[in-house]
Amino acid sequence: MLDLNIGVMLIEAGVFLVTMFFLKIWLFEPLVKFMDEREKKLQEKLEMASKNTEETKEIEEEIQTILKLAREDARRIVEEARLKATEEAEKLKAIKVKEIEDAKESLRLQLQKEKEDMVKELLKEKDEIKSLIENKIRNAA
Repeated sequence: MLDLNIGVMLIEAGVFLVTMFFLKIWLFEPLVKFMDEREKKLQEKLEMASKNTEETKEIEEEIQTILKLAREDARRIVEEARLKATEEAEKLKAIKVKEIEDAKESLRLQLQKEKEDMVKELLKEKDEIKSLIENKIRNAA
């Protein structure tokens, strides 16, 4: 039947153990070391990516805050400019209305003076016409 040869089995076991020893030294330990280093690097990159994501979110929030403040400042500046322009327009309107009123008063005074001058001249001419008529009547009589 089967002859089991213990010597051959021991040699095979020895060769197997020596092979496993060399495989462990030359293959398994470097492979495990490489995989551990790779896992460590991947973990560091994941942490860095997570940190970058958090920083990106913080920066985006900061940008949104700055944009909000800029919009508020722009609205405030526009409102201030609008109010200032309205005030300036009201001042200018008041000045122009006063100028118009002054011009109307000046024109009224000028017309009044011209009216008085015309009345005086008409009265003077009336007196001259009256004296001419009286002279003609005297001369005719």
